[in-house]
Amino acid sequence: MTSIGHRFFIKLCRNSLSSRIIATKFSNVAVEENAKNVAPVSQPGKIQAALLKDFSGSLVIENLESPKNVQANEVLIDVHYCALNTSDTLLSKNLYTFEPKLPIILGYEVVGKLVEVGTEAEKNGYKIGDKVIALNKERYGGLAEKCLAEIGDIWKVPSVINSVDAASTLDNYITALVALERKVSIDEDDMILINVGISGISLAAIDLATNVFRAKVIGVCATEDGADLARKKGAFASLKYKDKKLLKQIEEIAAERDIKAIFDDVDGEYFKKVLECFTNVYKDATLKDLLRDDNFAVVVHHLSREGRIIIAGTATTMTNSHSEAQKGSFSITGFNLTEYKKRKPDVYRQAGDEILQFLEEGLITPSCSLIVGLHKINDALQFISENKSPGKVVIDIRNKEADAVKVTK
Repeated sequence: MTSIGHRFFIKLCRNSLSSRIIATKFSNVAVEENAKNVAPVSQPGKIQAALLKDFSGSLVIENLESPKNVQANEVLIDVHYCALNTSDTLLSKNLYTFEPKLPIILGYEVVGKLVEVGTEAEKNGYKIGDKVIALNKERYGGLAEKCLAEIGDIWKVPSVINSVDAASTLDNYITALVALERKVSIDEDDMILINVGISGISLAAIDLATNVFRAKVIGVCATEDGADLARKKGAFASLKYKDKKLLKQIEEIAAERDIKAIFDDVDGEYFKKVLECFTNVYKDATLKDLLRDDNFAVVVHHLSREGRIIIAGTATTMTNSHSEAQKGSFSITGFNLTEYKKRKPDVYRQAGDEILQFLEEGLITPSCSLIVGLHKINDALQFISENKSPGKVVIDIRNKEADAVKVTK
């Protein structure tokens, strides 16, 4: 072999060795990454849960000790389903309104059966075996086989109600119901324009406004899929947001009900300013803003000679969810269910009772976009972040390995 050929052979061997070393490193990284995402085998006497341990990483499935020492005002729930809400997604990325202390089990909207009942809970009529839904908005812990909840945060679920429907309902619908009843006193003579964006709360508001209050609803949505869901809820008109066409489209729809004055001259400018407070969310807001669950807002009312138009739904983030931010000659009121519960717990409880009654009677139909097993939790988080669907994502806690199933309702 010539010296040139020898040097080429040595270089080739070195490059080949480097390639194998690099390939081995990549292979090891892939194995390590897969190992992190592989769920452990269940252990007797322990529960499985999805833990958020690092804001930059995925949720991790671990075997944990079951919650013990149930207090008098608490219950222990054997979790069947847990809704994965947008706040869970934001919390997992440390983008929410507060920073959670890690590690934490996310998930707060839970459906399951009681397996342990505190003495105070028992006095309030709860017993082992009851099917319940919990809104653990301050405690979380729902992405686990068992979780604790206080009696002020649980409701009995009638046996005729499907568990997935129950898991898809209470949080969004209580928020929408209280906002529509307490902030605008909506009735069947109203036309209400609801800016859906990608908000499940706004979709619930369409369902309630149309099928409970019998108002006429126009939906404005971020996507065609969202507009289709709004129509299925009963909106008599549903539009995908288009900046230059929206006002004209609304004017044409309103004309069918002889609502005209709000579009003329000064009134027209007034209505445009009101509308922009909601639709600006499409121009300026980030996904973080769109996914916030405390940016549901309502314009108290807008009167014209021919009728009343209410605007509600997703809006730019309110700095103080209970103060009225003045916008010219009108006010927009933000609404946050967690804060409202602290101020008016009785109204909060009553609203939950009413929503479950509406669901039992078939008046409302909650929207669920995806059902997936607990071990595929990170796929569900990605779905929320990327797909911008206003329907609920529900985690099947019992059927842990279940692949994602898209739901159309």
